[in-house]
Amino acid sequence: MARIIDKEVKRCDIALSAIELFCEKGIQQSSIDEIAKCAGVAKGTIYLYFKNKEEIVFAIWDIIAERHRVAFSQRVQEDMSVKEKILVFYNFSECDEEGNKEQVLTLYQHFVSSMLIDNTGLYTQYFERFFQEDYDFIAGALQEGIDKGELSVDNIELLTNTIILILKGLLIRAKASNMKFAEAQSTLLQHIAYLLDQYTRKTR
Repeated sequence: MARIIDKEVKRCDIALSAIELFCEKGIQQSSIDEIAKCAGVAKGTIYLYFKNKEEIVFAIWDIIAERHRVAFSQRVQEDMSVKEKILVFYNFSECDEEGNKEQVLTLYQHFVSSMLIDNTGLYTQYFERFFQEDYDFIAGALQEGIDKGELSVDNIELLTNTIILILKGLLIRAKASNMKFAEAQSTLLQHIAYLLDQYTRKTR
């Protein structure tokens, strides 16, 4: 009897098997042949699940992002302040729990590097959609903070984009300074917390 293969599970398995390769060699320097070898499948099998290498890259980040959404939903509480919710949103400690925190940081840096030299626009298009999700959450949270009287913000769009730029800039600094995951995470939260403190209404 033929074995039934869950195509989505197989697709995820192939994508995740490429993480170590991408971290070691970089995305641009990694070939489909090497990805197939890491996944333990024939090269032709890769093309049954992905049109190109870019789809594998995006599938990896989709998986990581979904794990983060689940972790965030489990950690966030209704009685938290808006500042606390945003800090929880940028807490990626689930990567530590899964034991792949350094790989995730390295991988994301490779994603950014690939986007900077991308001539197809595929990376830019993907990550702009990705950061749009961040934008929608942060902007919504800031509006909630204003409505609750927790924050005093005169330009939600500017503050939202500033928070996102902190994340993008921190990733570049982490690469340049050879930061480990824990330091990068701590630095990110410290900067976002400091920024939000400037807009927090002081209570007597």
